Amino acid sequence: MKKVEIIIESTYTNRLLDVLKKNEITSYTLIKDIEGCGGHGLKSSDDITDVFSNNYIFTICTEEKFTEIKDEIKRFINKYGGKCIVSQAEILI
Repeated sequence: MKKVEIIIESTYTNRLLDVLKKNEITSYTLIKDIEGCGGHGLKSSDDITDVFSNNYIFTICTEEKFTEIKDEIKRFINKYGGKCIVSQAEILI
């Protein structure tokens, strides 16, 4: 199993979810308005809109499914920005 974690600007969340759904990945967790500090400095949202906020999405999929969607996720990140972290995962229950 693979755990796929993606951090993107909130304005692109629905586009990313469409990519996942198109590839039959319909189970995911979405955490909105995350804050953090990286290569571009501190990233936080404003209180009025979500224009400057980031969202965190993660999902678990088989190695085969990840192989199928890996290139599409790379293209998405290259076009819209963000980070994608992939790790081995084991579901206990």
